[in-house]
Order: sequence, then C-alpha cells, then structure tokens
Amino acid sequence: KCHPDTRQATLDSLTVWPSIRGQSVRWILGWAGCGKTTIAQTMAELWAGKHLLAASFFFSRSSEDTSTTTSCLDTMEYQYTT
Repeated sequence: KCHPDTRQATLDSLTVWPSIRGQSVRWILGWAGCGKTTIAQTMAELWAGKHLLAASFFFSRSSEDTSTTTSCLDTMEYQYTT
C-alpha cells in the first residue's frame, strides 16, 4: 500500500478514472521499482472498498501460482462470481 501522502497526484487521477466513460483499461507504466504495483494494489483496495472492483490479479515472478497466466482467469472469475 502507498505510504500516506505519497503518490497523491497519481492516486487522485486514478480515483476519478472509473467515472470516465469509454476507458475500461488503464495502463500504468514506469521503470522497474518505481511503485507501479504498489499504486495498483492501493487503487484495487480503494475501489474494492467502494464496490467498484469486480476482480483483481497481480502477477509475481517469485511465485509459482502467480507468475503465469494459468490461474489468472480462474481467479478473476471466482472473485467476480462471489
């Protein structure tokens, strides 16, 4: 999760993103280690708390379960239907 009062401009721009019609995907890009996953996780938690998140899946190279697409769709389908 992002530390309080950090990445605020980025978080603010993403907070209003679900209300913008026609933008169903948001691409977060940047150098390795710049905080993309932390920002995405923070926003996923925020949107889940507001019932705006249907499902989420975070890939990780260090985990067998989340390093490939094998379980991605099954995991997201499960989250969406529960």
